[in-house]
Amino acid sequence: MIRVKIAFVLRMVDDYSGQCIRKNRFLFTIGERVVHPVEKEEGLYVFLEPQEAVTRVRLEGPGYHPCTVRIEKKDLDPEEPVADVRLYRKPGVPGSCEYRIGRMPEGTPFPAAVWVRRSRPTGLSFREYRKIGKEHWFLFQGFPKENLIGKTCVIENKEKLFPFVIMEKRGINEYRVEPEEEPPENLGSGDPLVRIYRSVTDSGGSYAIPVEPGEEESQETVMLW
Repeated sequence: MIRVKIAFVLRMVDDYSGQCIRKNRFLFTIGERVVHPVEKEEGLYVFLEPQEAVTRVRLEGPGYHPCTVRIEKKDLDPEEPVADVRLYRKPGVPGSCEYRIGRMPEGTPFPAAVWVRRSRPTGLSFREYRKIGKEHWFLFQGFPKENLIGKTCVIENKEKLFPFVIMEKRGINEYRVEPEEEPPENLGSGDPLVRIYRSVTDSGGSYAIPVEPGEEESQETVMLW
């Protein structure tokens, strides 16, 4: 009997909606080689062994900006080696959103990742951080105005912005998050939770950031990520 071993699994996620991207015609390359992972439900793509301990995968697909992801096997759960890949949508992808359109100032190497705050508040502010094993949990205070699961947010700390994706809700206002960096030690009780939108510019610095209807006319400043 021939047995195949899973190296890792990539799950494609729309960064704006937080939903899995299903049935898209993605092209995957590793180095100069086009690869054909096994496509499953829920936007999952299974890569089989052999693969390098550190693998760079280039992704391209209709409706989304191309990107390259770096996968390190040691960082994945050996029982469930799944890594989420959050893709920035282009104008024309089905879904109820508008686009904040503009151009970044000259003097920055392009293309570049960009982001903007949502002007409408989430109704939540930071209260407490807990690390349980390898999981990061935030306790918020306030009254949420929406379902934030899968959404990219920041805590507006006095010194810097702390970005993360909200993954799971437990209880009233306790959320498991996936941070993009280690949480700072000086998060202050009462710091607001802010929903953000992200995208990437073209080679000339122009951007079209997917935002909720009404946010396309916001006066919030678009910044480099």
